[in-house]
Amino acid sequence: MNERNFYNFLRERTKENGSRLLFQKKDGWSWKQITWPDLVTEVESIACFLLNSGFSTGSRIIVLSPNTLACLFFELAVFTLGGTSLPARSFKEARDILEIAAGDCFLLSASTDDARKLVGDPMLGEKVEKAFLSVNDRVPVEEEIVSYPNVVKFGFLARKKLKDEINALGSSVKEDSEAVIFNAGGAPDENRGFSHGDILDLLRLSEQELGAISIEDQTFSYLPRSGSFSKFANLLNLQTAARGAIAEDTEDFFADVPEIMPVMLFLAGAEIENLVNRLGGGNGSGEDLRSALGGRIRLLLTDVPPPERTRDLLLAQDISVVELKSLSVVP
Repeated sequence: MNERNFYNFLRERTKENGSRLLFQKKDGWSWKQITWPDLVTEVESIACFLLNSGFSTGSRIIVLSPNTLACLFFELAVFTLGGTSLPARSFKEARDILEIAAGDCFLLSASTDDARKLVGDPMLGEKVEKAFLSVNDRVPVEEEIVSYPNVVKFGFLARKKLKDEINALGSSVKEDSEAVIFNAGGAPDENRGFSHGDILDLLRLSEQELGAISIEDQTFSYLPRSGSFSKFANLLNLQTAARGAIAEDTEDFFADVPEIMPVMLFLAGAEIENLVNRLGGGNGSGEDLRSALGGRIRLLLTDVPPPERTRDLLLAQDISVVELKSLSVVP
């Protein structure tokens, strides 16, 4: 029986779903379609670049990035190699993680400036093995920071040479291998770790909470935070095989949601009031909420339910708020 790890999970899901569409990503004025094989190729490419950068089983990477598609793919590559993600809620927390780290750490950042500050820190910079960006910012090749497109490009070129090694490493990761540690910058008793098996169990439980999901159901998410709901919710698309899209930032979310026309919306509870108020529901009956969200939405999936009045406004538009308790275990 295969080990329950993300490497085997991805391959089993890809075998089941073939070349079906999995994600859509805004590319200028159009949408780029990402199939299951595309996902595996990109994750393998990132894993190859990481391997060539000295990342190996047991390595740790501080993740100072919202949960964009690039961040999701990067963390899946980290899991493939048996590494551990350390989500940071702020620049200060990323610095705290580095300060108490027993060894060197890698870094994934959505901000070039933040990455440069950490890499150039006279006290802590030497503990950053290599820094990567989850954005497309151009950086000089001599810097110790690599942009996401270059990670994928040069990793893809190394795939043929490293594919067997990636396969061997990925398939050998144990079910109880740690994949994510929350609050890694705090006291040891504040840390909360999740293994590959833990996360896969949470995804299965969440799928049961949701009930029947069609592979044609479009999901959309905006998850900038670093709690367990925000970190794991996008993985539900891999569990349910529903088609997904992920907003890069607040403005992209509001610009794209009418075009995406999601059936399900993943949104942290702290963002729901902003959503309702911005779309005009906060000061009125909320009659336009459904159409403003694409007209097809039926489920708003969150970690913390909004106030009763907001829930009532949404429910009046046939939008049910569902608290995914199985994913909402770390604030």
